[in-house]
Amino acid sequence: MADSRLIELLTPGLRQIDDQSLVPAANGTELERAQTLAVIDFEMSGPKPRMHELLDAGIVVCDLAGALPERASWGERIRPKHIGNAVPGALKVVGYSPKAWKQAITLEEAMAKLVELGRDSVITGWGIGQDIAFLLESLRRTETAWPFADVVLDIQPIARTLLGTEVDRLNLGHVADRLGIGRLGEHGALADAYATYDVLVKLVERG
Repeated sequence: MADSRLIELLTPGLRQIDDQSLVPAANGTELERAQTLAVIDFEMSGPKPRMHELLDAGIVVCDLAGALPERASWGERIRPKHIGNAVPGALKVVGYSPKAWKQAITLEEAMAKLVELGRDSVITGWGIGQDIAFLLESLRRTETAWPFADVVLDIQPIARTLLGTEVDRLNLGHVADRLGIGRLGEHGALADAYATYDVLVKLVERG
């Protein structure tokens, strides 16, 4: 169980889902009940959840206690069903090609794995609004009920509060670099989920 210092540190990043948008959570009560955080990252075929699709998913699950020790991780490419709707620039960023995605799994398989690893966890991410929108849409498409905690956690406002003028922009790569965090790569979902998790661990150490 998280101690009061950790709850206080994380509460500014807590959000509730209100009609598919995120609003600040009233307090840290939900964190007090949670046992784990599930740090997620997605790569998509474009910016619109109803039109575009997940192409890559990553998750790092950690205990919500102490120094946030890692419990599990997973990442996999996801096979699109409507690649013709994709934004070419988005495909270029993620490095999509039919050959590279030959072994990709289905959206149904990806959601099942996310649910298996993240059930009852507080979904956590960096600037998490778009990830949550795509997660909600992907769960809808696969007829899966929301299986996670009732609040989500955005690490970006926590970094803004703790780092202040130490960083001049709040994108994940810049903050990770400033905190001395080595990254596995960019624009891969599991690599970015790990970068987000590592940033959070550093922020907790400093807080």
